[in-house]
Amino acid sequence: MHPSSLKNMRLVREKYLSTLQHNIKIIDVGGRGHDLNQPWLAGQEDRSYYDIFRDLTPEYFIADIVNGPGVTHVMPGPYTLPFEDNSVDLIVSGQMLEHCKNPFRSVAEMKRVLKPNCYIVLIAPSMGKRHDVIDCWRFMDDAFKAIAEEVELKIIADWVDRKKHR
Repeated sequence: MHPSSLKNMRLVREKYLSTLQHNIKIIDVGGRGHDLNQPWLAGQEDRSYYDIFRDLTPEYFIADIVNGPGVTHVMPGPYTLPFEDNSVDLIVSGQMLEHCKNPFRSVAEMKRVLKPNCYIVLIAPSMGKRHDVIDCWRFMDDAFKAIAEEVELKIIADWVDRKKHR
């Protein structure tokens, strides 16, 4: 997990999600641990945000299209989460959408499983080098506005972190 992604998720938790109730159901979409046989990912075994939200839930699930470290639910398809409609209190997903061929469909599926008046937190790069086998997108200033409009979500906060990260 890129350090800036963790930093930004902590910021979201503190600034926008500080009033979340305990014992909520959380899904981390794309939070599978890295395959340690991929040398470019060395030292980045954990891609989940579990440590940031662990105090809120005994139900922290990781859904991914590939089984691997930490995955609790293998997705039956790239745009299908194996959860009931309106069954999840919080969805977090970071550093996944750039690898998704159709981020609009992916976010629409997240919305399907989200309970009314609950939250989806998305983090995706706006710059940087190719960093996986499939790496389709970089998200500019209007990207999340376009996705939110298409899938009928309300944006609480949206920013591009323009600091250079190592």
